[in-house]
Amino acid sequence: MIMKNRFPLSEGFTVVLLVSVLGLWQFQRLELLNIAMLYLIPVILSALRHGRMMTLFVSIIAVLALDILFVHPRFTFAVSDSRYFLSFAIMIAVGQLIAYLVEKAAHAKELETSERLQETLLGSLSHELRTPLAAIMGASSGLLTQELNLNSEQKQELYQTIDSGAQRMRRLIDNLLDTARLQSGVLKIKDQECDIPELLGSALAKAEHTITATLMIDKDVPQIRGDTVLIELALFNLLDNAFKYGNTVNVAVSREAFGIMIRICNTGSIPPAHEASMAWRAFSRLSNVRGEEGIGLGLYVAYKIAKMHGGEVETMSDGIQFCATMKLPERGEG
Repeated sequence: MIMKNRFPLSEGFTVVLLVSVLGLWQFQRLELLNIAMLYLIPVILSALRHGRMMTLFVSIIAVLALDILFVHPRFTFAVSDSRYFLSFAIMIAVGQLIAYLVEKAAHAKELETSERLQETLLGSLSHELRTPLAAIMGASSGLLTQELNLNSEQKQELYQTIDSGAQRMRRLIDNLLDTARLQSGVLKIKDQECDIPELLGSALAKAEHTITATLMIDKDVPQIRGDTVLIELALFNLLDNAFKYGNTVNVAVSREAFGIMIRICNTGSIPPAHEASMAWRAFSRLSNVRGEEGIGLGLYVAYKIAKMHGGEVETMSDGIQFCATMKLPERGEG
């Protein structure tokens, strides 16, 4: 994607201003053609960063600055030679052409990424879904085979096997669907009041775990603006990861200058530091999770949701514990 800036027009204007100062400083040494080439710098930068519409605005500003400051008669909008109009048109056309090519390249990269994601997805599905499906089919066959003459306890074990396999498949499918929605951009966040401690409690109630999490929540944690359903989903995925691989789980919620920080740490099966820092990436399967279920999407879903709200998710390991930290501003970007 083309990088977006909150103040692209002011950024472009600033670069035009710097080029103008440089041109005036070196006016006696540079030819008009050289100065015109300098004014292509803000046009090209805008084309690389902000798309065609913003590039058009910056191009017009650059053309006006070139005309007023350097084209005879100077300090007027008048142009003594009509050939300059062709030069102005070329400057604008160059900016639009570069912006168009950047957009095409970004689209091609997205398609390539999507294809790689699809290949990885199919490979992961064929492996991860096969195990619970085989367990369900085996238990079902056992229940349907009358020759086995199973007692009630044996039947209960088979029922539990079916239920466990079905739950595992449901979690896999839910994560895949959430990832697909986030990747496609069809999810739009709702602007709601979000009580983080309340959402954290709800996520804890939904997470399957046999250990008790230790909670430390600041008293002055404010409500934030965002989508309650998505933020709860992000918290659930962070907690689910901690419970899955942890012996102990510690959750801390604090108010910071930027907004709210939620840190979820676990001891137990800890990845090395160089792997942990990238654990939020899609399909990350770290060395500490060998033999465990999952396809590495839970932390990625939390990461994408945080980004949608103008925040971020960071992961790290110090060799003793693994921590996933979600930072959310008091008002999301929406």
